[in-house]
Amino acid sequence: VLSRVNYREADLIVTFLTRELGLVSALARYGRRSLRRFGGGLLAPGASAWYDFTIKPGCSLAFVENSEENLKAPGLPAEPVVQSLAAFALELVKGFEAPDNPAEESFNLLVRHLGRLARYEGQGSGDVEKDLDESERKKQRLGQIKSLRLISLDFALKYLELAGFGPRLAGCLICGTSPVPEPGWRWAPMAGGLYCPNCVSPGARRSRPAAQALLCRLGPREAGDTPPLSGGAELAELELLVEQLAALFMGTAWRVWKVVWPL
Repeated sequence: VLSRVNYREADLIVTFLTRELGLVSALARYGRRSLRRFGGGLLAPGASAWYDFTIKPGCSLAFVENSEENLKAPGLPAEPVVQSLAAFALELVKGFEAPDNPAEESFNLLVRHLGRLARYEGQGSGDVEKDLDESERKKQRLGQIKSLRLISLDFALKYLELAGFGPRLAGCLICGTSPVPEPGWRWAPMAGGLYCPNCVSPGARRSRPAAQALLCRLGPREAGDTPPLSGGAELAELELLVEQLAALFMGTAWRVWKVVWPL
């Protein structure tokens, strides 16, 4: 489930990503009340389950009739950071996918990503946390948030590459010089890549060498790998790059970032 909106007194209009049909917008009659057909949060954004659709020719909306829990898909915890980063992934996918366009690779990538976010539930809590003082708990918490942000950044770069809008990292956009983590290189979201220190780069931003090195390490990794940790400043720089790049191709600003950044 990518998103949902209330409709009439008890219905929902839900947007799904499916392997076979890509985006599907469907009306769930009594979706806000029927526990028998849609109980357990199966129509909540981020839910992954089995759904029965009725699709009528000429109708812009399908009808979702029933749902069944997918026991292999863990639910997302109520942790605000996890929920916000999941919302970022869902908004990204919804912005690039299309109806009647099979999306097996995108579907699998998104399901794996949400599963990785879900596995962070309970870390830093319980008996282990009781033995930590306030400063240690805060440090542990910040480390976990950094890991979650890096996982989300890793997903976003892989998804943009899959969608055909990934940043060009193999060389300078003008001269083709291979990127080296050194001062002087610049990001250019509007152009979709990097400029070396010797080329004119109107409107580009200076990049930290460490951020550039992190970006190059993230790109080639397999979908299930855990990306390497890095400093908060480098993460923030790459998050801004991905936000600007995705917003450029989607043609709209990111609503979810207004929630994610304060957290």
